[in-house]
This record gives sequence, structure tokens and C-alpha cells, in this order.
Amino acid sequence: MFLKKNDLILAPLAGVADTVFRQVCKQHGADITVSEMVSADGLHYKSSNTAALMKFDESERPIGVQLFGSDPDRLAEAAQFTYEHTKPDFIDLNSGCPVPKVVKRNGGAALLKDPVLFGRIVNAMARAVPIPVTVKIRSGWNKYEWIDEDFAKIAQDNGAAAITLHPRSQTMMFTGHSFWERIAVVKKAVSIPVIGNGDITSGEKAVKMLAETGCDALMIGRASFGNPWIFAEVKAALNGVDYTPPSSTERKDVVLGHIRMFRDVHGEHHACGEMKKCSAWYMKGLSGASAARSKIFAAGSSSEIEDIVDKFFDGTISAQ
Repeated sequence: MFLKKNDLILAPLAGVADTVFRQVCKQHGADITVSEMVSADGLHYKSSNTAALMKFDESERPIGVQLFGSDPDRLAEAAQFTYEHTKPDFIDLNSGCPVPKVVKRNGGAALLKDPVLFGRIVNAMARAVPIPVTVKIRSGWNKYEWIDEDFAKIAQDNGAAAITLHPRSQTMMFTGHSFWERIAVVKKAVSIPVIGNGDITSGEKAVKMLAETGCDALMIGRASFGNPWIFAEVKAALNGVDYTPPSSTERKDVVLGHIRMFRDVHGEHHACGEMKKCSAWYMKGLSGASAARSKIFAAGSSSEIEDIVDKFFDGTISAQ
């Protein structure tokens, strides 16, 4: 089994957690990474853009590829294709994405409306590959109408090796605080490992979730945006040692390294676009960030973004 007690897992963040982002997080303490959502339909129709989402560097291991869709046969086919072509350590089924463009295709959290179909999908995927198949779910479609316990049992009964719970409803999207007590309920309901996800924004909160829920491992998502150090902070808290935040120089070096690696992997066109939001995340909450972000979003090249980042962290950027 790829999963160990108290492992820290980088969540499968669509549009964010590409191979470069995952490598940066791995370098700063993430134990396990997961790909962006990969469409089973896209793989079936041989979309090169879809297949590209599965590519990863060996340094990212243990790594899982997350699939989404609504057809058991097609998801089994996608799992087999993924195993044969990329050899990840596990394959994850997305049954929790609340985004409308995913659920309207009956994928993601839409599966929470059909327990029979959900069970068939998990069973088909687990039978299709010799590596662990895991499942990521939300606690329900509507707030307070929780079905997570039942779906966790269905997942376990159909061969899932572990389950990640984000204890919000689909309708909540990412608003309000997640209901951590639901993780505790699911943990008591199944014997397979349960991974807690939702609102882990500091080392203190990570310790709190483990204590309150008894979950086996933690998954961190949005808190890693511009902050790969969250994993080091959480590890320090779990080990009961002091955490020292990165200095301005350390921050700058990581941002610049991220931009350059992204450009090397994806090319200048994508780097100029994607590294604007990413660089802005690294500056969030820091003095002078607003002026620097304005300059970044007006930049015409990734090299120009690098220059702005360099000056910002050196304290020499103009606020004009």
C-alpha cells in the first residue's frame, strides 16, 4: 500500500496541480501527489491534451492519477490505459468535484446521486488494474443530507483501497467550513484508510483534524496555492517542533524556480499565461503585493514576470 499513517497528500487540483506544481510541493514536504482530473471520455477518444495530464516525473512518487466520468466500462478502460501507459502508484476516482461543467456530465459529485452506479464504477475500476483504486467523495449533494457513510461502505465493499472525504456538500462548493465530524463518522464506518480533506490551512489545524477525526492521513488543496511550505509547516506541527517560515530570499528562489521549470516543461506561451496567477499567489498577504500583481498581469513574457518577482522580493519594485 502506498499510504502511510499521517501522510500529507497534495490534492488533485484541476488547472493548478500540474507536474511542476506537484514537484514543487513534493520538494517542500508533500508525501504523495495526485494528478489533475483526467477525463475517462477524453482518454477513450484519444485526446492528446487529456493524456498529457497523466504525465509525471519520477520524483513525484508515490503518485495517483485521478479519473472522472460516469460509465463503469469506460472508467475501467481508462484505469487500464492509465496503468499500462503511466504506471502510477494508485488510481483515484473523482466522486466529489462540485464544478457544474463536471457534474452536468454526470461526473464528480453527480455520482453521489446514484449509489448503485457508484458501486459499479468502483468495482469495475478495481477489477481492471493490479494497483490500488481509491475514491474521493463529498459528504452529500445537499447540506445536512449526508450520504458519506453509506458511500464509503459501498466503496469499501467494491474494492476501494482508501477513501478521501471532503466534508462539504456539492451545493456548498467551497463556502463555509467543512464538517470535520463527518470524517470521524466515516472513519468509524469502514476499515480501509480514510483521508481527511478540507480547511487544513495551518499546522495547528492539521493536528486538530487528526485529533478530532482519527483519520489516517491528510489531503491539502487550496492552502498550497502559492504556499508549498504548508506541507513543511504541517509536518513540523505533527512532529511537535518549531516551524520557521521561508525568508524573502527563499520565497523568491522558489517562485523563480517554479516559473523557469514551468516554461521548460510547457513552453513560453503557457508560462506567460499560467505563471501570472501562480506568481500572484506567492505574493498574497505580503506588503506591496497589490502593485506587484498589477505589473505581473500586464507582463508580456515569463521573463518579465521573473523580473517583477525578483524586484518584489528584493524590495526594489516601484508601487507606481
